[in-house]
This record gives sequence, structure tokens and C-alpha cells, in this order.
Amino acid sequence: MASFFTAVNINKSFHLHPVLKDVSFSLATGETVLLFGRNGSGKTTLLRILAGIMRPERGTAYLNGSILFTADSRWRRDVVYLGHQPNLYPAFTARENLMLSVRLRGQTWDEETFQTLLSGYGLAGREEEPIRVYSEGMLQRLGLVRLELASWRLALLDEPSAALDVDGTQTLSDALTRWHSQGRTVFFTSHDLGWGAARAERALLLSGGTISREAPVSTESDLVSYISEEE
Repeated sequence: MASFFTAVNINKSFHLHPVLKDVSFSLATGETVLLFGRNGSGKTTLLRILAGIMRPERGTAYLNGSILFTADSRWRRDVVYLGHQPNLYPAFTARENLMLSVRLRGQTWDEETFQTLLSGYGLAGREEEPIRVYSEGMLQRLGLVRLELASWRLALLDEPSAALDVDGTQTLSDALTRWHSQGRTVFFTSHDLGWGAARAERALLLSGGTISREAPVSTESDLVSYISEEE
């Protein structure tokens, strides 16, 4: 498959400590790819850089031929990011937060789609409550609704199943399957390697600040063995 997204020699350090060292990889259109590695290996940092939240010290990336990390932010319309924090306004209701998010992306609000997604993610009837009363799991579900409302081609998901119960995790799994069928590309991390391996077509191991292994995904034990081999 032709590359849809390519990262080239991404470098990042914190307090003179190199975290990412010439990280390079490619993603194809419609691929679902798992990024895995030990705690502190730089997975969140890499996703935040690719999302444009953080700047790399060196390196660049290309999305469908267009260069990222530039002053021209139009490329952001094709990219969505869901991290550990919802990055929403606690005093706003779910409706207010998502209406703002949709309009900032230059899209039109669709009430029917909003209600359908709220129901699908188990939040029906909670849209007029300030989200400061939401549990961690509810906030994660709301973040997924926000993602569903956006028009995107590449999703960067950092631990998307974190805080979700069994029903929520299944809803997310179904969404991943649907996005794949729509030709959307998903790059995600997960500490639950069993769940991640079952949802990904390919896995990239981030170790020692670089992508040290690229392999087709089979089982959790395979991924664990790859990590162990890096020691």
C-alpha cells in the first residue's frame, strides 16, 4: 500500500535528555497501527508532536504529500488527537463543548448525529450537564463522541480504551472496525497489549528513542517478547 502518512527523523529532548531520536515510519491509507513500548519510551510525546501540539527539535512529517508542522494549519483539519486529558471546558456542558469543537474545525453542527452518538456512547440525556460532574470514563466517551463528530483522515489515539468499562471498550472496538472500513487511518497506543493486538494490523515498537521493530500483529505474547528482547 502507498504511504498516506510519513514521519521523517523526528527528534525531541527534555532537559537535555533525548526522548525521540530520528523516529521515522509510514502509515498507509486505512491502516490501524499500534504503537507500543515501555512506560516513558516517548509514545505520548510522539503522538503529541504528530498532532501539532508539541514541536519537534528536528524532523518533519507528511500527510498525503503535504508537509506538517508549518504555520499553515490547514493540515490539522485531516487530523484528530485524543489524549489522556479531554481538553474540554469543565464548566461547559457536553453540548457546549462539542458545539465549540465542531465550529472551531469549520464544520456545521448536526443535532441528529450528536444525539445518535450520545446514545451510542452511553451518554444520552447527559448533554446539558457541566462535564465537571462526569466520571473519567464518561469524559473518555465524550472525547470519542467529539472525535466522531469531526471530519478526519488520520486519528492519533493515546490509550483510547483507558477508563472505559466493558461496554465502552466494545463500542470503541466497533468504531475502529468502522473507521477501517471507511478507509481512515488510526495510529494508537495501548497498555492493554491483548486488546491492542486484536485491533491492529501492524505494530511499531518504540524503544531507545526510535522505532526499533516493525511487525505484523499476532498475539499479546509476541508483543511482550519484542519488548523483552530490547532489554
